[in-house]
Amino acid sequence: MAATKPTILLIPGAWFHPSTYDAFLSRLQHLSFPTAYASYPSLNPSHPASADAAADTETVLKRSLLPLIETEGKDVVIVMHSYGGVPGSGAARGLSKVQRSGEGKKGGVVGLVHISGFVLPGGASVADGQGGELPGWVKQNEVPSTLARYHHHPSPPSRRLSARNPHSRSPSQPSPGLTMPANPLAILSADIDPPVAAANASRLVPHALLAFKSPAPAPAWTGPGFERRLAYLVCTEDEAIPKFGQEAMMQGTGVEWAVREMAGSHNAPFLKKADETAGAVDAFVEGFLKLGT
Repeated sequence: MAATKPTILLIPGAWFHPSTYDAFLSRLQHLSFPTAYASYPSLNPSHPASADAAADTETVLKRSLLPLIETEGKDVVIVMHSYGGVPGSGAARGLSKVQRSGEGKKGGVVGLVHISGFVLPGGASVADGQGGELPGWVKQNEVPSTLARYHHHPSPPSRRLSARNPHSRSPSQPSPGLTMPANPLAILSADIDPPVAAANASRLVPHALLAFKSPAPAPAWTGPGFERRLAYLVCTEDEAIPKFGQEAMMQGTGVEWAVREMAGSHNAPFLKKADETAGAVDAFVEGFLKLGT
């Protein structure tokens, strides 16, 4: 391993408060990794009508990734959870350590690590990756005038999302343009100690619906410099993104992935098995570094 390990830039998943990742980031720091956390506009958005996947990607790039790489000259490994894979992999495009080293530049993205996350081709949305619509456990309230242009793959009428009047929604219905997970304990944290899972659920924040309906930017893995520098930690008991879905997304890329499995729910890597997750990331990074530049 290199004397100085690369910085881990964590891109969180939808709805999750930063505290979700505290134990995991602490374990990484104990393994001598510098860490950084990147938020984005669609997570607890002030303006959900403009918080799309492109805005998330641009924010991660300009506010988090470029300062690390270009201002500080650091090597970075991007670790992405769930939806975080969309802005994270998009922001890394064109910034691989391999490519920048060849251009005589300092710093760059050493590799990409997805944890039970979305791996989408450019132009596809999170909804597209799930058959054209979001799963029923995602509570939502559309803003039709904003979202209409993103409905590239309409579903049959029986499954199509209908516009909702914000004045007639139920008390549990999110505000217009926002989403929240229904039954997060079962969907996200089924194997987590109940007090820990309940505390995490109480801190969930809204996520912009537009981020799930808008097209993902072109991901880094379609460009140069990321061959054999892609990794995925599969959560085998995930109810939010089932194992078969995680595997199908990887297979659909047509590129090579380093893969490890963890027996656990969507949140198990952070709320139950932070040590194991940090160890897996450490192993992935070691594999990336052995490839050199």
